[in-house]
Amino acid sequence: MSRKIFLIMLPPLLFILVLSAIGTSSADTEGYIVGPCPPDEELEKLGNTVDMSGADVTYTFWEFPLSFKIAYIVGYLIAFTSFFKLVPVVLGQIKNKYKNRSKIINYVMDTPGCTPSEISKDLNISRGSVRYQLEALNAENELTLMSGGKFTRAFQKSHVLTNNDKIMIAHLKGDTRKQILLNILENPGITNQEISEKLSLSKSTIHWHIKKLKEDDIVFSKADGRFTKYLINPAVEPDLLIWFNT
Repeated sequence: MSRKIFLIMLPPLLFILVLSAIGTSSADTEGYIVGPCPPDEELEKLGNTVDMSGADVTYTFWEFPLSFKIAYIVGYLIAFTSFFKLVPVVLGQIKNKYKNRSKIINYVMDTPGCTPSEISKDLNISRGSVRYQLEALNAENELTLMSGGKFTRAFQKSHVLTNNDKIMIAHLKGDTRKQILLNILENPGITNQEISEKLSLSKSTIHWHIKKLKEDDIVFSKADGRFTKYLINPAVEPDLLIWFNT
C-alpha cells in the first residue's frame, strides 16, 4: 500500500519542487529581501528602517503573472487527480483488511489452537498481516491468544472452551505429543523407555514432552522401583478423550 501511495503522490511532489525552483530563480532582485519577521528586540534596534505599516498593494489572483496562474491551476488539478487515484487504493486496502479479518476469525473458529504460521499458509496471507490482525482481534476481545513454548495459538472468544480445553488442544496440535498422550491413555503406567521404543524417539525427547504435559497437570508420574510410570490425570481424562475423538 505505501508503495502505491508513494507512486501516486510522486508527480505532485515533483511538480511542487520544480515550481519552487522556478519561483526562486525568477524572483525579483531589486533590493528587497523577504524573510521572517525578526524578534521585537531586533525591531527596536532597527527603528524606522523597517516598514511595519502593512502591505503597500493588495493583488487579486488575476493580476498575478500568467505563468503563476497556470502553475497554480495545474497544481490544483494534479492534487485533485492524485486524490481520486488515491481513494480507490485506500478503500481497497480497508476492504482487504476486513476481508482478511473475517477469514481469520472463521479459520480460528474452525481450527481452534491454530498458530499464525498455519493461518498464513492456509489462507495465503502474509505472516506479518496475520500477526497484526490477531493482535488487533485479541485487543478487541474477538479472539484470545495463548502462548505456549515457541508457539502462539489462537482461540475463539467464547465460553464454550474452558482454559483446560485450550491447554489440551494446544498439546494435541503437536503430532509427537499427541502420540505420547495416546500411548499413555492406551497403556496406563507406561515408562519412558517403552514410549521411546514404540515411537522410535530418543528418551530425552520423550522426557521433554512429558515434562510439558506434567507442567499442565495432564500427566502425572508414579515411581515403581527403579522405573517411573506415567498416567493421565483422572480429572482431565474425560475431556482429553473427547478432544481425541473430535
